[in-house]
Amino acid sequence: MKDNTVDIGSKLGPTFFGYKCIMDLVFRAVDFSIIMGGIGLFVFLVWGGVEWMLSAGDKTKVENAQKRITNALIGVAIVASAFAIWKLALIFFGINAPNICSDSPFS
Repeated sequence: MKDNTVDIGSKLGPTFFGYKCIMDLVFRAVDFSIIMGGIGLFVFLVWGGVEWMLSAGDKTKVENAQKRITNALIGVAIVASAFAIWKLALIFFGINAPNICSDSPFS
């Protein structure tokens, strides 16, 4: 009888799209998402400030700028909370993020 198993590791090579393992890809994606969220929030905060300065006293423009700044600050709280939850989960489960793809990923 013929064995139909395939060794995927030998077919893909030592890396998975440039990553040592799938968890390394997940960790980098989460870090990237948090960083991009922070950059986006900073952009919205500056955009609201510039919009407020250029409103020239127009009440609707000032209200729109205030809403944009408020939403940016709410977004900062959400991103900070997500970052804190991510770090707490790593600590709670004892995961050593830099060594996630090693033989001993737990600290």
